[in-house]
Amino acid sequence: MGERKPVGAIKKGIIAMRSSHTSEFDTEVEVGGERYLVQTEKGSLRHPRITTRIYFRGRIVFSTETDNREAMHGPDHEGKACEIMRGQHRSAIAALKARKIKVEKKPADYIAEVQELVKRSRKENALILLDEALDHHPDNPFLLSYRGYLEATVNKRFREGIAECAKAIVMLQKAIPFGEEFFYPLLYLNLGMACLSAGKKKEAVEAFQKGLEIDSEHGELLKMMKRLGTRKPPPLPFFSRSHSLNKYLGKLIHLLKGEQG
Repeated sequence: MGERKPVGAIKKGIIAMRSSHTSEFDTEVEVGGERYLVQTEKGSLRHPRITTRIYFRGRIVFSTETDNREAMHGPDHEGKACEIMRGQHRSAIAALKARKIKVEKKPADYIAEVQELVKRSRKENALILLDEALDHHPDNPFLLSYRGYLEATVNKRFREGIAECAKAIVMLQKAIPFGEEFFYPLLYLNLGMACLSAGKKKEAVEAFQKGLEIDSEHGELLKMMKRLGTRKPPPLPFFSRSHSLNKYLGKLIHLLKGEQG
């Protein structure tokens, strides 16, 4: 059975019944400050299964099925199916609230939370969250890069933080194919921020410039360069930074420097 997209807004904690013998239950549940959608649906005569899925931020994080063959062909099959659905739905909600269902977040989920925490000046909480994230996703360069930046800025462990940011760039170089350079500016931003925390302005500027060689219009990199009062001129100064030739030459220069290094 293919994945279904969750329905629209459902009142929190309410089982939404579509009819006297409903074919679907939907409940929005809040656990630990996060909202989940629990959805249970009845299969067809051809596929007699009752399926319960739990959605987190639009993706399925848990799914379970019950064979409904006997109920589908017996007397009052609609009523029996409805009771099975209701029981399975409530069991999933109870397990979710009791945290018996382990919902593993994707790296993108963690990064979104980290960015929000940093935005709200809660960097210590962001660092704790990154430790949890790296326990689940130890080889993710973006999580490691953010951790390096925060290790330097929060714990003042400058050498370790800078090393983690640099390691993240190497990890990304090995992980993605040629032509996917647009991932790098964020990692160079974090590396530059870690260097800046350590008082290494020259190294920070170099990191920011490498990021801008790939994306000359990156907002955060431009902001940091403006704050530092310096910015490397584009390869072709008679064209704008956003000109396609300057973008292409910037990426080419970055690649050549990488090969020479």
